Amino acid sequence: MAQVNLTGLDRTMRKLKGLEYLTPANLMASWARLAEEDNRRGIMAGEDKDGAYMVAVTYRPKRPILSNRGNAAKDRRNGARANLKRGNFAGFGPMAAGLHNNLTRREYEALAGPPLAPRGVFSRVVTNFVTGWLSDPSRRVWTLVSGWADVVDTKGRTFLLNHFEGRGHLPVRDLRGVRPQGLAKMRTAFTKWARDEIRFHLWG
Repeated sequence: MAQVNLTGLDRTMRKLKGLEYLTPANLMASWARLAEEDNRRGIMAGEDKDGAYMVAVTYRPKRPILSNRGNAAKDRRNGARANLKRGNFAGFGPMAAGLHNNLTRREYEALAGPPLAPRGVFSRVVTNFVTGWLSDPSRRVWTLVSGWADVVDTKGRTFLLNHFEGRGHLPVRDLRGVRPQGLAKMRTAFTKWARDEIRFHLWG
């Protein structure tokens, strides 16, 4: 009579069962960084959420923005703080660029940044981009969320949806989403995270 010892298999099955209850906080943090990176890179490349080029801006700059005094970066900031961290708001109140960090018509027309980002990396579509995640433990579902905080006009009204949906006479320039290049990086990050978690739970 042949006998089979399944003790090792039972132990492995218990370990595999534990994979159902993983907490992917590290993965969410990684995805959040990738979303911020994708937002910044895509905007600076003039791309929408699908990675397609947005309608170009043809009415600016009307005059040179860069000075001859070595203050090119300061000119591009146009009042935004140079030490601004990613996802942080530039600050409310009367600033060099106006209330709520808005631009005057003359300031706006002098800047040569990509569509929706006249100040380049110092524009609010970059600096005010924030990320986070939601979790539903009962369903074991984790969701990455992102958006733009406090991007308002001088009266405190939001306006990005007008650009995203092409309201009025505006061309559609929709930034809501992660571009294909960013999604590919997220898939790679997920594969690495899942592989590491499986190895840890099975072999320690």
